[in-house]
Amino acid sequence: MRMDGKTALPQPIPISPLKRAFDVIASAIVMVVLSPAMLIMFVLMGIEHMLRPVARGPILYKELRISQGKPFAFYKIRTFKLTALEKASGNGVVHTKKLEHDFRNLTITGMVLIQTYLDEFPQLFLALIGKMSFVGPRPINPEVYERDIASGKITLHVLKAGLTGRFQTHKSAKYGLVQKDVDMDYVHLCRNCSGLQVLRHDTRVLFETVYTIFRAEGI
Repeated sequence: MRMDGKTALPQPIPISPLKRAFDVIASAIVMVVLSPAMLIMFVLMGIEHMLRPVARGPILYKELRISQGKPFAFYKIRTFKLTALEKASGNGVVHTKKLEHDFRNLTITGMVLIQTYLDEFPQLFLALIGKMSFVGPRPINPEVYERDIASGKITLHVLKAGLTGRFQTHKSAKYGLVQKDVDMDYVHLCRNCSGLQVLRHDTRVLFETVYTIFRAEGI
């Protein structure tokens, strides 16, 4: 156990060699599969930048996120107008979730990128180099992390942040899944089961993720 202020937190669960190998292979495969779609999106973004000044700005934007209790630089393709991002910024933290519910905050290509999950493409590089895992709970900003830890939610402390997971590929209301329960099931799997069992689970999530992307359901 490790002490963080007055809160006792369990040690982070280490990444097994099999899971790490899967992260590298899965990230590389998905990058290759999605490269043609990303090339098209970059061309469309360039056209939109020329025709709509409100859409202009950097292609990427960076946020500070937490993985296993440690901060890291988290990159996404910019889908928001710069004016909307400025409004969502507070104390150096970008609060974008609320912005996604109002399409007026998004660029035209941004709407497509979010719906197809392609705005997360840079995170494949983070999984490739080990900053993230391919499967795991989504990374959160320091403000939310501190609040969750204070309330006893240790999932995001013990597991490395991931690009996708079972909840993200089944979050339609018809599945009736609760994210906290799904994440805790994954904690149990990573802590108590063999590397081969974790690999089998992550492989299934990989195929579910690709299927979800090509159905443009969003993750």
